[in-house]
Amino acid sequence: MGNSGKLTAKQNDILRGSGWLSTRSLAVKDAFLELGALKALEIGQVLYPRGKAPTHVHGLIRGQIDVQLLAPNNDELAFPSGQQSKWYSFSDVITNEPAMGFAIARQPSELLSISRRELMHFLNADPRRYIDIIAHDNALRRQMQEVIAEIVTGDGVELVARRLAWMADNDRLDADNSVAISQLDFALAAGVSAPIVRRAFRDMRRRGILETYYGKIVIRDAEELRHLADKLGAG
Repeated sequence: MGNSGKLTAKQNDILRGSGWLSTRSLAVKDAFLELGALKALEIGQVLYPRGKAPTHVHGLIRGQIDVQLLAPNNDELAFPSGQQSKWYSFSDVITNEPAMGFAIARQPSELLSISRRELMHFLNADPRRYIDIIAHDNALRRQMQEVIAEIVTGDGVELVARRLAWMADNDRLDADNSVAISQLDFALAAGVSAPIVRRAFRDMRRRGILETYYGKIVIRDAEELRHLADKLGAG
């Protein structure tokens, strides 16, 4: 892991269209991207640890970084990010608060790394920048809180089971009892988060209800699937 100087023109273009920065003026984008340096992480390297105040803000250029949080029931929740629209640690760096989770590279990754000193100097130049960044970070936190609420209540898992049972009962499966859909697209269709879908599918694989492949779900025991959906619905 290390910093290796300024970004290329292509890397700058990627970050200009990412997350919070995408809706700012060209002048703000250019000023912000003058900060920091390129950071490279290999698989398994930690971007920031749980319980310590992050010292840098990071913008993902390529790769995948998982943010892992503990739910109240002690389940470890992973929030993967493999798109070029993710920034890390704005609020914690600004307030100097310990991180509630930790971030780890799941693929070789490149990020823009901006120190707290540089960030605070940038924000102090225009107080409106605080509002923009904090609003962006709070929106991401709300999304994570909604996922945690699904985990605690179990409602998300019930929705997954009910959606699959409905597909099985309404001839929405192919001849081999499969459906060609990614887990992310299934999550969007069912109205739940991707971590909930992964958790539900993991449990259903253990029960022998289904198998999952890349871009495909195969129902192995539709009767047990209906029983699970009814059981979850009954509370």
